[in-house]
Formats: sequence, structure tokens, C-alpha cells
Amino acid sequence: MFYERALHDKTIGTIFLVEFGDDITNEEWTEHIELLVNFWDLVFLDGTAYNGDPYGPHFTIVNLKKDHFQPWVDLFIATADEIYVPDVAALFKEKGEFYSKQFIHRLSLDTKNETLTSL
Repeated sequence: MFYERALHDKTIGTIFLVEFGDDITNEEWTEHIELLVNFWDLVFLDGTAYNGDPYGPHFTIVNLKKDHFQPWVDLFIATADEIYVPDVAALFKEKGEFYSKQFIHRLSLDTKNETLTSL
């Protein structure tokens, strides 16, 4: 649900299209979604399947800008509200907003053109 919307979003859709293609059932998408399921499992349930770096892979995303993070948060919040009961949705929304800010900070945005730069 979230990624189908993200793929068609006018602001962030191109980012996902370039990274994973337009078929949400393809291998790239499937691997990405599984990775994110494992990430959220770690965040909320202390799962052990995720052992990666959530920030590092984003350095290679072409044309990723600070302005892409708020539409991501908006879609994330809307999806959480639709899927979860209010208490659980609130936890996901809080973490989604936290990670959005962390991405912007850790990926270090160039203030002139707002594109990502390495730290």
C-alpha cells in the first residue's frame, strides 16, 4: 500500500521508479520490502533479521533531496493511520518522523542545492 502510493507520488515517485522500477512485484522491490519489514521488526520487536545500515545505501540515490522526505513522511503517516489501530499507528508515525529527520541529518544535505553529500 505505502510503496504503491510512493511509486505514483509526484514528488518521490521518480526516486522509487529509478531505484526499483515500476513493477512492485519484481525482485528489487521484493528485496527492498523484505529489508524494510526486517528493519521495522528490529525497531519495534527487537528482531534479528535486519543487520544493515539504514542510512548508507541512500548515499547512492540519484537526485535525492531534502524536499523528498516530507512527502515520504506524509505517505507513511497516512498509511499507518489506515493500517493500524490508533496506539500502534502513533508509534509508527513517531518513528517515521524521527527517521526522516535522522536521514536528513546523517546524509548531510548541501544547503545550496539541497542534494545529498557525503559526510
